[in-house]
Amino acid sequence: MVKQPVSSKKRQSFVRLALLLGILVLLNIIGNLAYTRFDLTREGRYTLSESTKELLASLEDPVYVKVYLEGDFPPGFQKLQGAIRDQLGEMRRYAGGNLEFEFINPADQADERTTNELYQQLYKAGLQPTDLHARSDDGVQRKIIWPGAMVYYRNKEVAMNFLLGAGAGSGPLEIINASEEALEYTIANSIKKAITLQKPRIAFTEGNGELDKVSTSDIARSLNEFYSLVRYDLGTIEPVPADINLLIIAKPTEKFSDWDKYKIDHFVNRGGRILWLLDAVEAEMDSMGPDNFFMAMGRELELDDLLFKYGLRVNPFLVQDTRSTQIPIVYGSSGGQPQQRLYPWFYFPLVSADTDHPVVRKIDPVQFRFANTIDLVSAPGIKSDVLLRSSALSRVVYAPFRINLTLATEQSKEEMFNKGGQPVAVSLEGAFPNLYKSRYFNEFAQRAVDSLGMKLADLPKKSRMIVVADGDVIRNSIRQSTGEVYPLGFDRYTNQLYGNKTFIMNAVDYLLDETGLINVRSKQITLRMLDQKKVKAEKIRWQLLNTAVPVLLLLAFGAARAYWRRRKYAKH
Repeated sequence: MVKQPVSSKKRQSFVRLALLLGILVLLNIIGNLAYTRFDLTREGRYTLSESTKELLASLEDPVYVKVYLEGDFPPGFQKLQGAIRDQLGEMRRYAGGNLEFEFINPADQADERTTNELYQQLYKAGLQPTDLHARSDDGVQRKIIWPGAMVYYRNKEVAMNFLLGAGAGSGPLEIINASEEALEYTIANSIKKAITLQKPRIAFTEGNGELDKVSTSDIARSLNEFYSLVRYDLGTIEPVPADINLLIIAKPTEKFSDWDKYKIDHFVNRGGRILWLLDAVEAEMDSMGPDNFFMAMGRELELDDLLFKYGLRVNPFLVQDTRSTQIPIVYGSSGGQPQQRLYPWFYFPLVSADTDHPVVRKIDPVQFRFANTIDLVSAPGIKSDVLLRSSALSRVVYAPFRINLTLATEQSKEEMFNKGGQPVAVSLEGAFPNLYKSRYFNEFAQRAVDSLGMKLADLPKKSRMIVVADGDVIRNSIRQSTGEVYPLGFDRYTNQLYGNKTFIMNAVDYLLDETGLINVRSKQITLRMLDQKKVKAEKIRWQLLNTAVPVLLLLAFGAARAYWRRRKYAKH
């Protein structure tokens, strides 16, 4: 047997090393030129939607994102922080160099004064802080974190909050998981709003006793950041202006004329979108008399024929729901002063979504006041979805009906609430059939239609509607003594903030969305929780497996290799 020279073995070793290094360099170059990522998760957690990719590819100038979620956090927020970093990194790949981001710790400032000033700036910009209470050797420490970011594009900035409300889940982990689910939509939608140069135009209608500016001022302030708002009187002769994309008909109290309805029909015929917020029953707490009751009467708006043609009917029924908000009621006096206590008021339902529709998925409960019910009817070519329903323990009463305040203080039996799941908000989509398409007009009306160019097209354009059977869903409360406007959805008796504003904002985004981006909100990430009882019972077992088994395997491998080397070289 001829032995190879030592120099030849060295040369072969160097050649092998050079080849290995060359292969690694080549793979690195190929990886940089043709980067790809394989998403092996069942729910496609790391895969961007086509609408998001198209949005990122359309960026003409750099978008800069400042994320203020940096610092020492509990594991849940560390997970959210990592998900945000991964999501932005993935988006940067498709932005063609037009997306940059950085993480900032807002608490890491020179002094406390500077920190507080930055906190005030972030709050005024629209970011929402969260309080954390962490236990340490010194006791419980309070810490303020900012799970949000600011998006900058040219001279425009948009606030972006990552953490969803309590409606996202029953516990902190579920809320963080739901926030992670919504990350793609949250970031993409904020970028979309930042780069939109011409705001879509929204009109609050007037002329039929709708809510005034003050009663809708809070939602108007939020909408005005991303949309152009106007007031439009349906009582005018002219059609709805061509540049109006969406009508918000907020709690009308007076009858609609045929001309009002024709203008709405024409608006829908050309593809206009509508958010209806209707009360089919006259019922207001201000009507409560000294005897603590009032009569709820049906409200004649003359909209039944139009809505029926579109595929629904708003019923003159009132929902009573055991899941409701509370109102203060005087139950006695002390020292000549009336004593009040909060009682559940079944006519003010708290409605949660039980659907994955992007408008209502993972939002906080929505506060209704004297809600009606909705029936869906058949309409050709119209797709309908129920967005919100009353709880399982609810029922309906039929107007006219006597509403007595003593209902709140009486003990009610659950078996009486046996008409649960009443639809109170629905969405409709499609090419809506027109009510006035086959109707004849008198000579004057026909001349008006012809002169104003308001003839209905034979093929109506596709449109969308959302109908809510309560006008107060969009109405903000006002402090009568000072005129202070409360945030929409804020209950001044319980100091709770409900999901009304999120619901309305999502509804408007959905109605005006042409890219399909809103559908990203339906993305689901399964939260695979550990069984805590099993973890506690089997803790020692798994610790030993994770520590002892790798060491034993390493020792076994070493012993086997030593034995193999002895066998091999013993022959020589």
